[in-house]
Amino acid sequence: MSHRWLVESGDDVLIFIHMLPNSSKKSTFGVDKWRDRLKVSVLSQPISGQANMELVELISSWASVKKKNVVIEKGHKTQQKTVRIKNIKYEHIFQLIGE
Repeated sequence: MSHRWLVESGDDVLIFIHMLPNSSKKSTFGVDKWRDRLKVSVLSQPISGQANMELVELISSWASVKKKNVVIEKGHKTQQKTVRIKNIKYEHIFQLIGE
């Protein structure tokens, strides 16, 4: 089964994210069905890449991978991001979301 917010790419997965920086909640995950993106909230403000760094840390912890395996490929300065997680299975990420 394939979802547009989660795409298998060889041994990696691409996750299309809508990030909400400067949020009041630590971090939340859920699929935004209207945007067809994974929603992620971070506490950091989008200043000097702080929110992006928190996003990478959050995803690496959530997916149980090293930070070096989480790469923001597109959207460094926008809320719409494409994130690659290296060497992980599609099914593993899909199960974490629980959809």
